[in-house]
Amino acid sequence: MKKIFSSVDIGSNSIKIIVCELFMEKLNVLSSINYPSEGIKDGMVVDEGLVENTIVSALNEINTSLGVDIDKVIINVPLYNAEYMISQGATTITNKDRVVTGNDMVNALQGSIYNKIDKSRELVTILPIKYNLDTVNQDISKPRGLMGKKLSVTSMIATVPKKNIYKIIRIFQKLNIDVVDILFGIIGDYYEFKNDNCDKGVTGVINIGSSKTELAVFNKGIIASSDVIQVGASSIDNEISYVYNIKKVQSKKIKETFSVAYKDFASTTDVYEIVNKSGIKTKINQYEVSELVMDRLKEILENAKKQINHLTKKEFSYIIITGGITDIPGFDLLCKDIFGDIAIISSIKTIGVRSNSYSSSLGMIKYFISKLSIRGKEYTMFNEEKQIELVESRRSSNMDNISVFGRLFDYLFENRED
Repeated sequence: MKKIFSSVDIGSNSIKIIVCELFMEKLNVLSSINYPSEGIKDGMVVDEGLVENTIVSALNEINTSLGVDIDKVIINVPLYNAEYMISQGATTITNKDRVVTGNDMVNALQGSIYNKIDKSRELVTILPIKYNLDTVNQDISKPRGLMGKKLSVTSMIATVPKKNIYKIIRIFQKLNIDVVDILFGIIGDYYEFKNDNCDKGVTGVINIGSSKTELAVFNKGIIASSDVIQVGASSIDNEISYVYNIKKVQSKKIKETFSVAYKDFASTTDVYEIVNKSGIKTKINQYEVSELVMDRLKEILENAKKQINHLTKKEFSYIIITGGITDIPGFDLLCKDIFGDIAIISSIKTIGVRSNSYSSSLGMIKYFISKLSIRGKEYTMFNEEKQIELVESRRSSNMDNISVFGRLFDYLFENRED
């Protein structure tokens, strides 16, 4: 059975959808899309109709690419007013061999949230911190397969106000798409870029989005606190637009394709010619616009550093910094200036999504797979029928490509000169 997973990252600027196949413990992207979003402000749904239309359009495009319709997804929800609580739960091992199974682990986790969540809030995720068995005199991270009579767990419960979730869930229900898991996108960022040492200490994660910057602290791989700053990369677009009197769509393109995040590497002679709002042809110098971009990015990063240090009294081992803006040349050098050697600024290596704007959506799939693995669960979001459709679609697509090449090959040789 093929193991196929799909995720949707819902942002103010765009909606990212990824469909991946897990093969030989490696994720292969089958299709991906970064689609402009409408109806979302600062990560929250403000117009359900516009958001629904955007999701439908994005899904239609990726479904056409795949040749099969997505009907199960993992989605992210906003971090606003997130609360974290450490809790305990336990379950009795009832099978005749007294061997801990994945179901026992889930039962213990469910026990840790029973009657613990306020009616005004909704559970986003529950992360096991440690397990204990009555037959083992130490903390356990993976109890499956061990023997005992009682399994207990200490867990981290993450919740948000129901209003953060219900609107977006309602939209997917209306579209007959099952939401199989919800989590914070920043958990996906952590799982995309973490190294083995991150799980041993305290790691900060900073995701610079379009209109907001999300922050979170992970203690030994478990999210423990978070915050949101109401400023993001679009503030740079606004600044360029104002200074050069150009449209925001133009300023965004200049930021992403012409500027650099570290002005020392910018050219003093390279220029970008553009017609401004007044109809006047304007020449934008790379060094000057890069200086503007660097100053604004420095403000965002310094503010993020200040705020994330308020979230914990512990010393950070690493700070992961991500978001689409981190793809700009020189961004890593600016981060090193501000955060020092603990900064991790990596690029996604997976073919098909080589932009850090996909870090949340790809990481959410990695987190989901990790959760399945620990519990020993086999799962795919595409049933056998859909998998057959997918294979047939891929085969048809390959045959079309071969046919096109064959016709071109015949044409070239039929029309050659003797």
